[in-house]
Amino acid sequence: MKKIKILYPYLILFFLIFMGPVKVGPITFSQVWKIPLFVFLFWQVLIKRNDKKLGFIKWSYARATKNIVTANFSISYFYGIVDFIRYMMFPLMFEYAYRHIKNIRKLDKLLLGFAQFVIISGIPFTFGLLESKAKDVLSFKDFDSYSGMFQNSHGAAITTTTAVLILLAYIKSKSTLIRFPKLNYALLAYGIYLIYLTYIRTGYLMFVIGLIFLFLPKKLTLKQVLSGLGILILVGVGFYILLESNEAFYNRIFDIRNGKQTAAGSGRLLFWMASVELWYNGNIFEMIFGHGFFDLIMHMYQETGLPVYAHNEFFTQLGQNGLLGIIFFIGYLISLFKFILKRKTLPSYRLAMAIFFLYGSLMMTQGGMWFELDIFMVLVFVKLEFENVLRKRMFRNA
Repeated sequence: MKKIKILYPYLILFFLIFMGPVKVGPITFSQVWKIPLFVFLFWQVLIKRNDKKLGFIKWSYARATKNIVTANFSISYFYGIVDFIRYMMFPLMFEYAYRHIKNIRKLDKLLLGFAQFVIISGIPFTFGLLESKAKDVLSFKDFDSYSGMFQNSHGAAITTTTAVLILLAYIKSKSTLIRFPKLNYALLAYGIYLIYLTYIRTGYLMFVIGLIFLFLPKKLTLKQVLSGLGILILVGVGFYILLESNEAFYNRIFDIRNGKQTAAGSGRLLFWMASVELWYNGNIFEMIFGHGFFDLIMHMYQETGLPVYAHNEFFTQLGQNGLLGIIFFIGYLISLFKFILKRKTLPSYRLAMAIFFLYGSLMMTQGGMWFELDIFMVLVFVKLEFENVLRKRMFRNA
């Protein structure tokens, strides 16, 4: 009975994420269940209890609220409200988790459990027991990428990469929560395989950056430098072998779709230029407050033939939310980095820094808000703050 109680929340979460892309009228099932979640969190955090907030949380609230004030909000009000809710999830979940999770041990169980769950969720899809409901914006006729229970391959790559790095962090620290080491090593290897199956370069980059910051020593020795070079050589050789032996992998890395070479970076340079052009040609109000979602998407469609974001959070914010959007986003990043850096003597510092920089790489190459990644970030940063509070208590009681 106890094991069933442990599995029950994960089964519900699997259903909610898996059914996410399904249309329910004009919106998706993902939006249907996240709206009441948002209302609940908003009531618990901002209305019922409005406590003193950390700096990066204040910036995060400002960043979310900015989506409601744009030059063309009357046209794209629906999408502005949707983005407001999406961007509010991270700070609301952080404050709720910080107040309601009672101790670090419980938080560790949630963080590790969610990471293991994300990786295990791939089993029914890779073994053909379930078919993904994902709907990617771009289709690839020459190969199938892993999407699993997520809404698209990018979501699968981003979330699985983060899960693998978190599991690796717990294995590396020899956490007492890792009860079956061999099984978790197998799970780790399977997670890395899932990342590979996504064929998403953003996920590959996030994985490499996460590894670097997770294993980067405080002081480099000659032995560590040589070991690092050896690992890089092994990774390089493995990467070369994959390129030579796997045509689908080669085509994805070099952006060859259906036998044709596409624009560099899946056309990212074109997206960025289109976003800057939209912003630069706006009036003063539009340059400060942005054009809003609808104008940005329509301009992208006219310039590139695809109704998409700019594939870079800085350029997306510039077009959608103007200079204020950029200021709030940069303020959020700087404040979050300072929050982590001030806690560099704590056990979770290295993991928090790895998560921050893999998030930064995601913002540079893709952008947007990813709900499952938000959950990971919330739990990691709450864990770091718990450790900080415990340290302060120890100093006071010493």
